[in-house]
Amino acid sequence: MKESTLLPILVEVSVFLVAAALIIPLLKRFKVPSILGYLLVGLSLGPYGLAQLIDAAPWLSYITLENSEQVKLLAELGIVLLLFVIGLEISPKRLWEMRRLVFGLGTAQVVVTGTVIGLIAYAWGNTAVAATLIGASFALSSTAIVFGWISEQKLHATTAGRASFGILLLQDIAVIPILFLLSIFAAEPGQSMMVSVGSALLKMVVMVAAIYLIGQRVLRPLFVFANRYGGVEVFMALTLLVIVSTAVAAGLAGLSLALGAFLAGLLLAETEYRHEIMAIIEPFKGLLLGIFFLSFGMSIDIAYVLASPFWLAASVAGLLLIKGVIVYVLARLWGLGQAAAVESALLLPQAGEFGLLVVGSALTMSLIEPAVGQFMLIVVGLTMLLTPLLAVVSRRVGAWVAAQQGEQEAVAVPVDAHTVVLAGYGRMGKLMGELLCSEGIPLVAFDHDATRVHAAKSLGVNIFFGDVTKANTRKAMGLQQARLLVLTVNNAATINKVVREVRKVYPQLPIVARAADVPQAKELEEKYDVQAVPEHLAISLELAEQVLEQCGLSHAAAHELTEEVQKKTAL
Repeated sequence: MKESTLLPILVEVSVFLVAAALIIPLLKRFKVPSILGYLLVGLSLGPYGLAQLIDAAPWLSYITLENSEQVKLLAELGIVLLLFVIGLEISPKRLWEMRRLVFGLGTAQVVVTGTVIGLIAYAWGNTAVAATLIGASFALSSTAIVFGWISEQKLHATTAGRASFGILLLQDIAVIPILFLLSIFAAEPGQSMMVSVGSALLKMVVMVAAIYLIGQRVLRPLFVFANRYGGVEVFMALTLLVIVSTAVAAGLAGLSLALGAFLAGLLLAETEYRHEIMAIIEPFKGLLLGIFFLSFGMSIDIAYVLASPFWLAASVAGLLLIKGVIVYVLARLWGLGQAAAVESALLLPQAGEFGLLVVGSALTMSLIEPAVGQFMLIVVGLTMLLTPLLAVVSRRVGAWVAAQQGEQEAVAVPVDAHTVVLAGYGRMGKLMGELLCSEGIPLVAFDHDATRVHAAKSLGVNIFFGDVTKANTRKAMGLQQARLLVLTVNNAATINKVVREVRKVYPQLPIVARAADVPQAKELEEKYDVQAVPEHLAISLELAEQVLEQCGLSHAAAHELTEEVQKKTAL
């Protein structure tokens, strides 16, 4: 490639990396979410921002983003990875345990909101197709921003947090039929709707069946092989290959690339490699999703905003009001208290990144008039800009309503509140797991040995492949909701590192750990408030006894159990 061709691309990449490494952290210092930071950077440095002044000041070409097409290609990849992660996170067990909020409240919110907004759009002169897509896209809230807020404020255990989480989870699932709908509406002119629907459904069924069958037969052995004979880079390459190949398969079938990535995520969600894959993909997803918001900011014509300030303001206010009222009413119908209903209503009234995706795709397919599409994109962006403020207000107003009504905030038990997280499934970890399971105590285990994980998985152990020394793996372990963390890794340095990093994030989490010797055990206990057992005098059983006591068994009962195991194993 000639330098003259490569240079503009490198300049744009450099601008993005400067934004990611310097500008975004600076904005976050002032409580501006990174997603909105990318949007503001795209707006200010894009074709409708400072790039307009390049003729007058040529040096601006080195710090601005002129070519939105190149950025959009990376932005599409960001959405593909986002859909893959959503598929990876959707666990059938989690959906079933939250079925009332997800399939009940969440479905009602999407259907009612989409219908109301679609009818308003149709009454305003849009075609039936355009009105349907506008209603469907505006029914979805911002998963990226609201999930971030819920995690940051540790709202998973509150009624409002769980209700909002359930609604967002259903919205994420609803993206798939909406994308499917887009492919139907974009069918060849003159082709009947029935033929379009039938053809798209047939393609999807064939593709899903092929991906599932191939995945079941090939994926697990491939990941075992890659982990055993390759390194981290091989595992990463295989993960990216799965995502890209399923996305390409969907594209060749005439379906959305994002739909293929979503199916790849579902395929890997129930494997033991789920958490390690999440740890690998998370940084890529964050960066590429940042490019998606940056590209959206680049597409906003500030002159267009200034030309229609009243209608934009009225549309933003109307959307927030309509969605907020619908969420509040439905939350009350589903039995939420007034405070939780108000908080959820103020947390979810915005449109979100999938609204941008649907409207943007509809514009590309000429399903929405350009002027209408540009207007809708700006409305979505403005509501997202207001979300951080609304999130803060939601907490304060919810607390105020609770105080006025004399309500105590109803705190729901997290899904995994009774789960013990076990890191290391060697000889000691295996013994620990068997003891916990024998007492019916929920367990999720992690180990970095693929052969060991595969063997335990085949016996029905709830175990996943993962390296606990990695921050992203620890983040994926669900420690914020866990009952207890047990460290049985056979490496003193690893134990120290994991304990140190976990204590920074989860200072109250009970930890029981294996120690190499008495000095290390003493250091862990005094410095990090960890129950540590040194490696001597039947360490496995002593450590197991401590864990059983942490899980609620009496000292006598725990001791009796470990003695029985000692007799059986002749330790």
